[in-house]
Amino acid sequence: MVTIRMTRPKQAPQRTCVGCGARKDQRLLVRIVRGPDSGLIIGGGRVSGRGAYICPASECWKRALKGTRLEHCLRSSLTIENRAALLQYLSSLQESEPNGKIHTE
Repeated sequence: MVTIRMTRPKQAPQRTCVGCGARKDQRLLVRIVRGPDSGLIIGGGRVSGRGAYICPASECWKRALKGTRLEHCLRSSLTIENRAALLQYLSSLQESEPNGKIHTE
């Protein structure tokens, strides 16, 4: 007698965007990590530290930076240099968006 095991396909990890609150595949979001020296790493996939995820849409970045949402998720306050680096990344996102729209999924 032969026993056949049926296995389910692995599902991609889901994460919640800090800006819009939508749950998406982890691969579709940008991770921001607060490192041990209180510095920020943008796009740190496997870097250890407290992290938060944001959609690559400029609207989500603006919402996350507007109030204290991102600071709450990272459990630390953002310095002026950190905020400037995030705004610089936001401007690079806006330049790469075709006609101001991002096509996801």
